[in-house]
Amino acid sequence: MSVTALFSATACGGGGDEGGSGGDRPSVEDIESQIAKSSGDQVTEDQSECLAKTYYESDLSDEAVRLLVEAEDVAKISPEDLSKADQLASKELYDPLVKCLTPAE
Repeated sequence: MSVTALFSATACGGGGDEGGSGGDRPSVEDIESQIAKSSGDQVTEDQSECLAKTYYESDLSDEAVRLLVEAEDVAKISPEDLSKADQLASKELYDPLVKCLTPAE
């Protein structure tokens, strides 16, 4: 499932541990826009909204979420770009992200 791989890889990308410099978390709309851009037609509008809310409400730092939104190619975000706290938070995102991508019955 390439979309799941894309977003789980994205969940493993993030900002460094700069002690919170920079501040504001990107909005759900900003995150959703990046998801739509990155995934093309691989996700529905409902799925991208779910994914965006999941990232927004996650324990990822503002810097990690900002990196996701500002990346030209989210597939190039590396786990090494993460603080230890963001690495742990990204592991918690896998199941919720998969749930967003699972078709409703």
